[in-house]
Amino acid sequence: MKLLGVGCSLLLMISLGCNSTETPAEVSGTVLLGSEPLAEGNIIFEALDKSTAPGAGIIKDGKYTIQVLPGSKKVKIQASKPGTKVDPVMKSAMPESILGPEFNDKTTLKAEIKPGKNEKIDFQVKQMGKK
Repeated sequence: MKLLGVGCSLLLMISLGCNSTETPAEVSGTVLLGSEPLAEGNIIFEALDKSTAPGAGIIKDGKYTIQVLPGSKKVKIQASKPGTKVDPVMKSAMPESILGPEFNDKTTLKAEIKPGKNEKIDFQVKQMGKK
């Protein structure tokens, strides 16, 4: 999980440097897994029209605060648990997603990010296989 967080931090730095004419907006909110705060994960805001690089950050105890370029975004939320399958190269268990694809690869989550502060951009997700 920490390696993914480092990757997301690098993605954020790259995304903020790609379009220097726009000022990133501060986006913060809460992510609930069912009715409880998501313990840890990652959140990614991608432009719907793919005109700007994505912004990403870490979710900790259900909270996140990141810098994102304004505009219409699709939102991906990622969270995993230790897996049971051992990677033959890494010799360790591969993490398994705990969220369904509707929250990450095939996300249905969207947000409209305005310039300045965007507070309470909240999301509720469900554990994979649960309704």
